[in-house]
Amino acid sequence: MQKLYWVVLLIAALATAAVGQMDDMKPKPKAKASAKMSANAATEQKLVDMEKSLWEAWKNHDSAPFQKLLSSDSVNVTPAGVAGTEQAVKDIGSSDCKVNTYSVEDPKATWVDKDAVLLTYKANQDAVCGGQKAPETVWASSLWVKKGNEWKAAFHQETAAQSGMGAEEKKN
Repeated sequence: MQKLYWVVLLIAALATAAVGQMDDMKPKPKAKASAKMSANAATEQKLVDMEKSLWEAWKNHDSAPFQKLLSSDSVNVTPAGVAGTEQAVKDIGSSDCKVNTYSVEDPKATWVDKDAVLLTYKANQDAVCGGQKAPETVWASSLWVKKGNEWKAAFHQETAAQSGMGAEEKKN
């Protein structure tokens, strides 16, 4: 009987140790969430950098970044009108815009899903296009989608800020 007691005690001790080791093998929720947040932050910064590169390309009349970064079926809505990818690329290369300065301020990323991020921001510009002064401030948004391993701009829009109305972001 005493032998049985020691066998049961040994089995219980081994089972407890095994369960403890299994708990150590489970991913830690905080570490996993932190890694995801870090990856998301890196992706968001990459998208902001790509967005800024398109503004720089516009300033320099360089259509190559637009050809590379716009999705083949993109839609672009600006004060000049609505354009698909082909037209947008063509317009950038043949633009008569004289861009003195621009800035992209307060970019915010909203994850639509794991493969789509909406960037919103305020852009200030000192530019003349077609002999007319471009709006000094626009509220802009771009929808970036992941196609394969690459992020592409699928949609972009700009809305001219009205002086005294909407020139600053409204807090809800």
